[in-house]
Amino acid sequence: MEEIKVGEIVYATISLRDVKNKLHELRKVVFSREWNCNYPHLDEKNYKRFLSQNGLATNKGDVIEAKVIDVNILARTGFKNRATGYSTAKKNEQIRDSVTGAYV
Repeated sequence: MEEIKVGEIVYATISLRDVKNKLHELRKVVFSREWNCNYPHLDEKNYKRFLSQNGLATNKGDVIEAKVIDVNILARTGFKNRATGYSTAKKNEQIRDSVTGAYV
């Protein structure tokens, strides 16, 4: 199994084993490892969208948690940007001319 670093985005073929002990092979998928997770265990809290988009959900929409067994990385595409929070916008203090609309 190849190693995926924290925050890395990869294009890979991934083999998973769900909680019902059933094997799933996801071929040629884009996978990104979250910053705060217990990888290789893919839980519903961190990987809900990835699991549901790749067919690991019941008919009722419940996500089936899984564990990564094998990863065959086809390409490493980079790293995610780590969010540092929101920035605040500053009000424009320039005054416009009422006739031309140009800044005074």
